[in-house]
Amino acid sequence: MKLLSLTLYKWKEDNSMELMFCSELSSFNFFQRGPIKEHIRFHSRLIASRTPLGRRSNVQMDQNLGQLISWTHPQGLSAAVLIDAEYPQRVAFSLLSESVRIFLERMTGKWEEATGDMALSCPEVEELFTKFQNPAEADKLTKIEKDLEEVKGTVMQSMDDLLKRGESLDQLMQKSKDLSNTSVQFYRTAKKNNQCCKMY
Repeated sequence: MKLLSLTLYKWKEDNSMELMFCSELSSFNFFQRGPIKEHIRFHSRLIASRTPLGRRSNVQMDQNLGQLISWTHPQGLSAAVLIDAEYPQRVAFSLLSESVRIFLERMTGKWEEATGDMALSCPEVEELFTKFQNPAEADKLTKIEKDLEEVKGTVMQSMDDLLKRGESLDQLMQKSKDLSNTSVQFYRTAKKNNQCCKMY
């Protein structure tokens, strides 16, 4: 899962003006980074310029470079992120809205009158970009999903380990004093009826 870039623009329908650019291209060869960065800037500006005020856009990039997602805030600040196919889109949208919110709070009066590209620095947005490199840490819901998958894996591994000892679940149920004969019979009947839904 890769978050490759975040770019903020002063929105203008025909040619938005770049205000801030963050990128993480260390996964690419050193000699490829320059041209890739130029392509990212070109496509980000194009998509941001064509995303109307208050709207979002999602465009698949050529050559499996990833997805470009943009959002234009009603106040005329546009943001674009480039992510790979594995990066969760919901997390990317969170990054867009949070970075725009922070930029509007911290940089008021510094970008509104821009007439050309600028290289503004907003450490809070840069920190946010770094934080979102790992979507599980940046987004609470993604972190919970990851934790649940780990717990599920542990439980399934525990059941497999238990059954690998040479005993089947049926044998263990027969030996157990916690289950009545009725419960054991219910399990067997349910198992027979639900052959397609076998859990163990």
